[in-house]
Amino acid sequence: MSLYHVQPLYQLQWVKTTDAEELINLYHLARTALSGQPCGQYERMLWASKEFSKMHPYCGATAAYKDLDGLLA
Repeated sequence: MSLYHVQPLYQLQWVKTTDAEELINLYHLARTALSGQPCGQYERMLWASKEFSKMHPYCGATAAYKDLDGLLA
């Protein structure tokens, strides 16, 4: 029996595993894209999920946002 409780990695629900890295990169790129505008975590996540859904029509912006939230947690 282990003394440490380890959280399992987040399981993507809508974004393909091969595209998860791109979604995270878009989140980081959002700081540049939103320069001069409000640029908190929420705004960056919104921008990243919208851009991701434009490039990957299989996944809507809301679904991308939910998976991004899980990946960043």
